[in-house]
Amino acid sequence: MSDPAGTLNIQLERTSRGLTCRIASTRPVTAADLFAGRAPAATAALLPLLYSICAKAQAFACVASLEGASGRLPAPAVVARRRRMVSVETIREHLWRILLDWPRLLGETPDRVTMAKILSLVKDLFRLSDPEGDLFRPGASSVVLDRRGDARVLADLDDILARQVFGAHPARWLDEVRDGGGFDRWIETVDTPAARLMRGLIDADEAALGQADVTGLPDLRDADLIALIDAPEGVDFLARPTWRGVARETSPFTRRAGCGLIRDLIDRHGRGLLSRLAAQLLEVALLLAEVRRERAEEMPDPLIPPVPMMAGIGIGRADAARGLLVHLARVERERVTTYRILAPTEWNFHPRGILARSLAALPDAADDVLRRRAELLIMATDPCVAFDLTLSETRV
Repeated sequence: MSDPAGTLNIQLERTSRGLTCRIASTRPVTAADLFAGRAPAATAALLPLLYSICAKAQAFACVASLEGASGRLPAPAVVARRRRMVSVETIREHLWRILLDWPRLLGETPDRVTMAKILSLVKDLFRLSDPEGDLFRPGASSVVLDRRGDARVLADLDDILARQVFGAHPARWLDEVRDGGGFDRWIETVDTPAARLMRGLIDADEAALGQADVTGLPDLRDADLIALIDAPEGVDFLARPTWRGVARETSPFTRRAGCGLIRDLIDRHGRGLLSRLAAQLLEVALLLAEVRRERAEEMPDPLIPPVPMMAGIGIGRADAARGLLVHLARVERERVTTYRILAPTEWNFHPRGILARSLAALPDAADDVLRRRAELLIMATDPCVAFDLTLSETRV
């Protein structure tokens, strides 16, 4: 089945007043209409196949919206296990960038061998967490985790990341690189591609590139999301979402901006390129630590979707790799009547959003330099779809 992703067309134009950025999207924001008329169980089974990018996050938001619309509350252990799988998926998505795209931006060869090993380990973790493949079915019950097998796979993953990404066991890296001083020591003593990229940005005076003052998306209430998404003009909102008339950001950077390391980097280098890439790296280590702690009795009670405020309508949220993912489902007589998806890409690649403003803030430079810097910022914002980047110049 094809992925209904669409393409982002990004045009960076030189004008007499500096750079301007235009972003046009071909993403079909109403593609989820095809679920209308289906039973909730069939919808939950089909949706992650159709939306294959971040399929676990899509499945999490989907089943939460369907269970909410039905007034069905899952057991805390089920939600915790589902959330764990989303975390593993987010680790995989960040490592895809770190191991394949970051070396290319350094002029080096992508580490496809290591990434293939990681994909295999992630597949094993998914199987161990959901051996029957029905964890994201509405009304699913929790299963016992094979803790010995799970610990073995996580140990293998730790070993790979220690060699190829962090230069130390991820937990040790978290302990040592907890602030700007630790980060400085890390990039000066470790020679992985991730450390070289960070060091290179500082040496080239590119760490602060793309600073833009775009406010993070607040924690919106379900009632507010329903009012925006389910309104007559809801399709327009899905295509170009704003909150209180302003484009917002939802990303690993906004999730981790309050961490000590990222706060220090923002103080030193602003809310630009280095701080954003470092947030992705930090999130890998933090999520690994959370995944290791996955014992229902040791974890805080996860947030349980509330009983719906409106009969037959539910909201599901997932902290996907690229930001907050929201699903809305309306169910009547055991059939889906309305289905809507609000993806983080529409927030972050809004025509007036963080990427557009970051690119417009770049200093002008030769085409090859400008293109490289623009691609760095696009990668730091991390689209979930293909993009075309065009450089042009206004002729007078």
